[in-house]
Amino acid sequence: PLRIDGNLRIIATDGTERPPVLAPAILPDNSSIDHFMQFIGADATVELNDIYMIAFRADNTALGWSDGIRIDANNIDFTVKNSIFDGFSHTVIQLNGQWCKMDVQDNVFRNNMHPSSWFGGGAFLSGAPVAQDTNMWINNTFFCNNSYNWSDRGFDTYSVFEHNTMVYNTVNPFLIRQANKMHINNNLFYAAHAMGGNPTHVIDGWFLNYPDTASSSILRVRAHDSTSVWATDIWGGTIFTGPDGYIDPANGVTADMVVPSERVVDWQNNAFFNPQALTDFYTAYNDTTTIADSIGMPDGTKALVRRVLKPNTVISEYAQWTIDNILADDGADVTVANNDIMDPGFSTDVNAQIDNLIAYVHKISTGTLDVPWYFDPNESHYPPAWPLPENLAYSNTAMQSAGTDGFALGDLNWFPEQKNQWLTDVKTLGTELPTDFELSQNYPNPFNPETNIRFKVASTGNVKLVVFNILGQKVKTLFNDEMKAGSYQTSWNGTDDLGRKVASGTYLLSIETDAFRATKKMMLLK
Repeated sequence: PLRIDGNLRIIATDGTERPPVLAPAILPDNSSIDHFMQFIGADATVELNDIYMIAFRADNTALGWSDGIRIDANNIDFTVKNSIFDGFSHTVIQLNGQWCKMDVQDNVFRNNMHPSSWFGGGAFLSGAPVAQDTNMWINNTFFCNNSYNWSDRGFDTYSVFEHNTMVYNTVNPFLIRQANKMHINNNLFYAAHAMGGNPTHVIDGWFLNYPDTASSSILRVRAHDSTSVWATDIWGGTIFTGPDGYIDPANGVTADMVVPSERVVDWQNNAFFNPQALTDFYTAYNDTTTIADSIGMPDGTKALVRRVLKPNTVISEYAQWTIDNILADDGADVTVANNDIMDPGFSTDVNAQIDNLIAYVHKISTGTLDVPWYFDPNESHYPPAWPLPENLAYSNTAMQSAGTDGFALGDLNWFPEQKNQWLTDVKTLGTELPTDFELSQNYPNPFNPETNIRFKVASTGNVKLVVFNILGQKVKTLFNDEMKAGSYQTSWNGTDDLGRKVASGTYLLSIETDAFRATKKMMLLK
């Protein structure tokens, strides 16, 4: 594996061709590595762009308990974009370092699963408690993974899961119930929690998630609770925790940072759907199963309980109670709206994959051997097929404009025209190619409510255009993507990344490319 103590930048820009592939070599003793990269240097900057990292060897054998990337140092600024992660059996990204910044956009996480453990194989798993500075996942696709695609298990200052498509997931798509600043908007979840939960998961304390069970709901939240019926009667005097459970002075999380009235739970305009075949499977299995387990009950006794499956729900009963009671009393910033059941209308080959997932859930529910349920129409993993064989564009026209921003729900990369428009409507000015980079002064300046921004790009490369406040804190990313040489214009309407109007005052407009940096002052008046 690559053990990296410092900055790393790997960028490939081959356009529509398959990205460069990183795959495990077969060593002379027939062994292979169990992870690809380990970051051990604090305060490093890591940027990965346009790579294909695959956990299948040339003989099509999957690695054992494998990770793609391990982040084991503090304060790492980690960015990964336009990349594909395929076949990892533990997790693609394991985060153990404190106060890292995660910027994960425009990636595909596919076929990540363990051959004999249904909790193995997902996109992102953080340790607990691991504080995060920012945890931003936007326009990614998660297709045919087992579990844990997004994790927030420590104090966080800003966590965003937006415009992502998650199709076919066995259990636990999220580990998020105690997050402090959580925004989950404009996503598509399709059979994203297919196993639901059985009594061992839902009741027995080994799972450490009762009463808001990760095994029965997708969206969930927990707060400091010693008064609910779950705390007083069902679990007899238990005190549940929210973000206060992540107070960790040794790692910079002090009690004064956990302010209940400043907590954010923002869940808007997400689509959820279980195909009929999965619903029918639940019914048939629960009607016929004779398997029973000895379950540890909340009162400390044991009971023999039939191993029925609890179909997944969008929000669990306890999560809804927490929102309506504790968070409401705390004065937290809560917005839960337009989370609807909608069938996207996928293609026939994508729909057919549900049969493989149902067969897998049946095997693990009956204690028989579980084997991978890869989406593998070519019956070979290495070399990886290109283009990717799955197409997750959908036909439901209502969903194609159902986002809070008017765009399609889910990963906008499946709708290229919308994705181009979503990128802040940057306009090209003329056809003459500039010879130098330039950031012009915004106009009008001072301004209210909107100002125009012009800039020149002398050569193809990544361009980042960001607004900061006078303290140097990021307010809004206007653009962060590859641009060809040319002259461009965009605008800023005085809002932050969450669409909220910012206060009047001085702001800094920054442009950054590989070869050029510049900053201009802007004055917003109200």
